[in-house]
Amino acid sequence: MGNLFYKLSAIVTALVGLGLAAFALTAAYRTDDDWARVLFTLGMPASLLLPALGALLVTAGVLMFRHALKQTERPS
Repeated sequence: MGNLFYKLSAIVTALVGLGLAAFALTAAYRTDDDWARVLFTLGMPASLLLPALGALLVTAGVLMFRHALKQTERPS
């Protein structure tokens, strides 16, 4: 049961990171007035760091999932 929870949390971490990176990149590269307000709300330095944070979360989620799979293969 613990390994299943670990796998699910790894998947959720990777999906949150992917969503955060996609949103931040969309906000950073759109020039419409609505997106300009989103950029102002995020703050320019934060908007440049959010894609990096998203990529870090995706990497952490994938590594967690790989670790969970290796634990499954190992005999208990």
